Amino acid sequence: MPPEHAPVIAIPHHEAFSVIVQLRDFASHRLWHDGRLVHAGGHAQQAVAITRLTEDWRCQHLSAFDNVRFLITRQALDEFTYDSGQKRIGHFDCAPGALDPVIYHLAQALIPLLGQPGGMHDFMFDHISLALFAHIAEVYGKASQDWTRQKGRLAPWQEQRAKDFMLENLSKGVSLELIARECGLSRAHFARNFKNTTGTSACVWLQNMRIRKALELLGARQQTLTEIALECGFTDQSHFSRVFKTFTGTSPGYWQRTQGGSLAVPVAPWPPAQP
Repeated sequence: MPPEHAPVIAIPHHEAFSVIVQLRDFASHRLWHDGRLVHAGGHAQQAVAITRLTEDWRCQHLSAFDNVRFLITRQALDEFTYDSGQKRIGHFDCAPGALDPVIYHLAQALIPLLGQPGGMHDFMFDHISLALFAHIAEVYGKASQDWTRQKGRLAPWQEQRAKDFMLENLSKGVSLELIARECGLSRAHFARNFKNTTGTSACVWLQNMRIRKALELLGARQQTLTEIALECGFTDQSHFSRVFKTFTGTSPGYWQRTQGGSLAVPVAPWPPAQP
């Protein structure tokens, strides 16, 4: 079929916003808004488009494309701005074809997680979505900057419960939403207050705990690397090796062979001491 005969696609209406980022150059397409042609041409790699899906949008793809589309519901956006102390965002002001390396790299971080089994990566999905919300709210939503200076903290019982819950579910997939629910908070509220309280994100704290336990198991020399990876909550040995090297600078196998079971990296023993 010649490109000019490609079907015109009506984008379904939602109480939501669509955020599209191009992973490579998109040569040609047409876009209509409320029956009016508003774009005819291409978009460069890293180009971003934000559209409000309560309005009438139609598109026609005239060439191959490779992009990631984030669907942000109005409810999720309102919950984020409320929890982070911002004014409600009515619309986004994003110029057509604007290049956004931040959204581009968030999409790149997301792609390797797609199609992974179970809920092992729910935690990372949560953090990527919060980072996306924070970025588009600040850059395109013209939101107030005052919320960044808020210093809410977890109550001692909330901090302890969050850490206990993560440790109890170390070998499973655990989402930020579930942890926040244990503390009686929304996801965004919990994520901000956990970092204010501990100095690090819940995601990094959990990965640290996994690496600490892995070091103990490596030192014991009683399990294979695959068994250690699964017991510590990694999807497989490859995932375990990548994260381990990020935290320690070496691979699990090399560390086990050369360290002789001694904890030669600056991490606390497993299990962590209780306050």
